Amino acid sequence: MKVALVRHFKVNDQKPNSLLTADEFSEWIDHYNEATILPIQKESDHGQWDLCYTSDLMRAFHTAKRICDCEIIETPLLREIPLAAFSKRQFKLPLAVWNFAGRFAWFSSHSSQGETREQTKRRVKKFMDLLESRSEENILVVSHGFFLIELSKALQRSGYEGKRKRRWKNGEMIIYELAEKVSSLQ
Repeated sequence: MKVALVRHFKVNDQKPNSLLTADEFSEWIDHYNEATILPIQKESDHGQWDLCYTSDLMRAFHTAKRICDCEIIETPLLREIPLAAFSKRQFKLPLAVWNFAGRFAWFSSHSSQGETREQTKRRVKKFMDLLESRSEENILVVSHGFFLIELSKALQRSGYEGKRKRRWKNGEMIIYELAEKVSSLQ
């Protein structure tokens, strides 16, 4: 089986250049989650796929529609790992600091985040079970950068071979193939 992971295309959104309060950061996250991708022509060099799973967020779904002609199944299992302000205090920080601190809070399963690391791992496991229940040989998965890091780790633990990424570029595709199991019987 071959599974290709793709991060959604670039989002049609301007990142704020000013300092943000926790409330403003939360508003920006909501706005980003509703944003579409930048207008592009239909991509044709992403290969042929039997089936596509995509996050149900618009940016991932619209990316999937641009890169494949197969059946597309939306699922919340592929949503980005939720990101929230790590503090409700009214100080102001740059967007990058809010992002980094929020991801660090998730990594340490801080109560400020909408999902703990353990909950993310369970969600990845549910998706892996769904993926492995399919009979298709070539499956495309369109999701989000941080979630794809966790999904690629799970694929490798399950015997898939492919490049592990720490930072996914928009539109980047990494292919994972299930390693052939060699029988010990001769």
